Amino acid sequence: MAAVAPFELPTRTRHLAVDERGIGLRATMRLERGFVNLSLWNKDVCAQTFHLTPAEASRLVGFLVEGLARAVPEPEPEPLTVAVQRAGTPAGYRQRLADVLEQAAAQLRR
Repeated sequence: MAAVAPFELPTRTRHLAVDERGIGLRATMRLERGFVNLSLWNKDVCAQTFHLTPAEASRLVGFLVEGLARAVPEPEPEPLTVAVQRAGTPAGYRQRLADVLEQAAAQLRR
């Protein structure tokens, strides 16, 4: 294993996804050779490979991101509420805390 500088994480160069049939799709970065390699695997046998240029790989990633973003529904906005200062509310607790701290500060000043 090559030595790495402190706090530097090794770059991940492969990703493997396996579907419910056990067929694997592996993506391997081969940027030093000018491509990203996609390979299909059946058990431990590589059945097919496909080379994508970095530009084509980025277009594929953009396509996937845009499609997945449309598939996720937008969250409903939460209705705004007005905080009322009462003893049992967070605003009331803040006021009570401020009063207690002021009393403690006054005692320390004596």
